[in-house]
Amino acid sequence: MFVEYLVTVLTTTYKVPGDIDPDRSFQELEVDSLSLAELGAQLEDEFGVTIDEEDLTASTTVADVARLLEAGGAVLPA
Repeated sequence: MFVEYLVTVLTTTYKVPGDIDPDRSFQELEVDSLSLAELGAQLEDEFGVTIDEEDLTASTTVADVARLLEAGGAVLPA
């Protein structure tokens, strides 16, 4: 599931502290705009999907991004 993948990336790469509720916005998780841009680029490179700026904003949730990846046909490696 992409939610678990994103939680792992946020805690390890972007050092988001504590338990991450996938329904909280990136603003609530205190992820800054630079980190969001880097996350978007990382996801595009890793999964070959296009993520528009308006798809990844402070009000976006982790669950929103997971749905976006799924809708874009991204596949987690086995």
